[in-house]
Amino acid sequence: MRRHAVALAIMVAAWPVAAEAQQAAACRSDAAREIPVTGVAGSLQNPCFAPDSQSLAFTNFKRRYNLGGAVVRTVAATGGAPIRTLSPGTGAQSVNLPGQCWSAAGNAVVYSSDVVDRDEVYIVPGTGGTPTRVTNRPGQLAWEPSISPVLADRSQWIVFESHAESNPDAAGEIWKVKVDGSGLTRLTHGFNDRQPQWSPRGNRILFQRRTQPGRVDVMTVDTAGGGLLTVTGPAAGGDNSDPSWSPSGAYIVYSGDGSDIDNANLFVVPATGGVPLRLTRSCGYDGAPGWSPDGRSIAFESAAFDPDKMGSTTLWVIAAPAGVR
Repeated sequence: MRRHAVALAIMVAAWPVAAEAQQAAACRSDAAREIPVTGVAGSLQNPCFAPDSQSLAFTNFKRRYNLGGAVVRTVAATGGAPIRTLSPGTGAQSVNLPGQCWSAAGNAVVYSSDVVDRDEVYIVPGTGGTPTRVTNRPGQLAWEPSISPVLADRSQWIVFESHAESNPDAAGEIWKVKVDGSGLTRLTHGFNDRQPQWSPRGNRILFQRRTQPGRVDVMTVDTAGGGLLTVTGPAAGGDNSDPSWSPSGAYIVYSGDGSDIDNANLFVVPATGGVPLRLTRSCGYDGAPGWSPDGRSIAFESAAFDPDKMGSTTLWVIAAPAGVR
């Protein structure tokens, strides 16, 4: 990053959240609206609905987008002051995944954190309390956890993205583990796979894969790691990421670009593949979508610019397409 870009990033990072939201609003030509979270600074990311669709878990990076310490908070789906902070540790980086991070079984939220040593998976009641550490894998990092529904055998699992601690920028793998820490199993290997999401039906796992240079595709596999299906095909843009399930499991929302899109916007596609439907229209970036369990709304993070280069994101929501649940 060039020196003047660094200076611009620092300047933008100092702007209040309200200024970021005003920029994003001026950049839109759709019906999305801001979720006004008050009393916090930094970057607001990764909205994940509670089972009753009335509140959200989200990640608050305290410095700027994806940088600095981070905590997982909850807030009413309509906005306002945060209700509580779920992740302890003032110097830690604790991050939830949008989509399937909040389980109706036990009202529990999963997230990753380096609060003790390296990034591992934790689970905590959505009402607050002491988090329980799920994974303990020396030499490995666990990111982006998602929790399954209770399955037919009465088990419940967490799927997550794994990296070697010695080289966290290397290709990711998808792993799963039971909520009690047993049954650790690798599902994918040999590719760059990230951001897994367990389906609401319990039968498939959604993730993104680097399929070739300059292209990321949305994929699904069965819960044993087989039956690979490519969801985004030639009709999609070149970089398709941040996928989340609809509550029925019949559709997927993701963040994608294309030849006529400067920054990624949101798209909806059938879970079996097909022609994507563009959901948001912004000159800036829309990403990290999470579908409400009642099927009515999709929350996401947004900025009027590329937040990887400068500034922070705020939280937004848009109605799901008619007849799509």
